[in-house]
Amino acid sequence: MPAGKPVARALRPCRTGAVDTTAAAGRAGRTGRAGAAVVAEVVATSTRSAGFQEWMHRWFDAWYEVDAAAWSHEREDPALESPDEVRAELAADDGLSASHLLLALGPDGGPRGAARIDLQLPDNTHVADVGVAVAPQHRRRGVGRLLLERACAVARAEGRTRLRGGVERPVDAATWPGSAACDRWGLPLGQTEARHRLELPVPPQRLVELETAALPHAAGYRVRTWAGPCADADVDALAALTARMSTDAPTGDLHVEPETWDAARLRAAEARAAAQGRRSWTALAEDAAGRAVGFTQLVQSRHEPHRLQQWDTLVLREHRGHRLGTLLKIAALRAATADAPAARHVTTWNAAENRPMIAVNEAMGYRLDELVEAREAPLEDVETALRAR
Repeated sequence: MPAGKPVARALRPCRTGAVDTTAAAGRAGRTGRAGAAVVAEVVATSTRSAGFQEWMHRWFDAWYEVDAAAWSHEREDPALESPDEVRAELAADDGLSASHLLLALGPDGGPRGAARIDLQLPDNTHVADVGVAVAPQHRRRGVGRLLLERACAVARAEGRTRLRGGVERPVDAATWPGSAACDRWGLPLGQTEARHRLELPVPPQRLVELETAALPHAAGYRVRTWAGPCADADVDALAALTARMSTDAPTGDLHVEPETWDAARLRAAEARAAAQGRRSWTALAEDAAGRAVGFTQLVQSRHEPHRLQQWDTLVLREHRGHRLGTLLKIAALRAATADAPAARHVTTWNAAENRPMIAVNEAMGYRLDELVEAREAPLEDVETALRAR
């Protein structure tokens, strides 16, 4: 019964000197259907390049502006990271990830599109997570393709062999620009995730009824909660459970390798979240012997106080069937809403095939409000598709 942040949302976190500073767009500038130049140049940086801070000072606001505009277009609740959250994530020097940023500029110097290539460093080093965003008024003119070509070059220079990207779209959309672009560019659907929303406050009686029904199945187990970073006494157990997320969570046709988590990596992740202005509430399930067998976590950003995000939820396979997922989620929700009265809803993501966890969410009152497509392909397949068009 594992669930968590969508794989595609891990897209975000260089050694390549050619992309450390301003670079010409190539092909004498990308032109649109009318022949006018759409992209005059692409400015790029890496979180590991010497000029990173200077690039951020000069170009980040424009990069974020076009990225946010593209991801928000025709979506009611895009749940974007704030500029400060993104800045803090990119500035983190914790060895968890590295990133490349690309910004396509028009002849007038205005932003046309943005891309981000994230590289997980401790493991899954075969994948480059790529996000390409084009300003709505400049779509269908080759900007996205140009940025994806550049992203492929970065991925190859970094030794990555697979590309992964995400498309977030409304449930009732028959077609969606990002989905169509991925189809053209050779990125097939690897997994669909369902984003659900829970309106707050939840009627207390609903939680009492769910808890009362679940407790007889959980004899011998206990659930406890805490706010903020975990205690030293719990860090090893929580790290072990987090590692199981990479092996137990459904991943569809995505190529996801097991992750190695220890106390140091968990503390680094906690420090990064704190730097981004996020606080958390964790619920931990233990068996009669005191062994940690499951957990869940709710997170709130100070930049978005009206929203709680349900992050990882896991019950070890050998302890499923005791309704621990329900009890964990109820305990975490009570703890978080007691401390965060400004929260008006909870957002959570689950693999569409994870019906047990979705059923738990629906019983609590969650309702489907968006879909996330995780797209993935061998790097060479994407390069071939781009050359063929």
